[in-house]
Amino acid sequence: MKTSKNKFVNVVAAMAIVLVMVCTSDLYAQSPPDGATNTQDVPLDGGLIALVIGAAAFGVKKLRDNLK
Repeated sequence: MKTSKNKFVNVVAAMAIVLVMVCTSDLYAQSPPDGATNTQDVPLDGGLIALVIGAAAFGVKKLRDNLK
């Protein structure tokens, strides 16, 4: 029974990682003010994805520690 729980956790973790990597898009910090045409947007994509993946890995580790 313990191995089936481990397989389930592994599958859910893998699906979450794939979902995060596939469904993310470029996000911008602010929308340009009205009438502004020459603005430089700040993309929040690479660091945000790394943060989410790290948080998911930490959550999986904590769940595994609590099951023991």
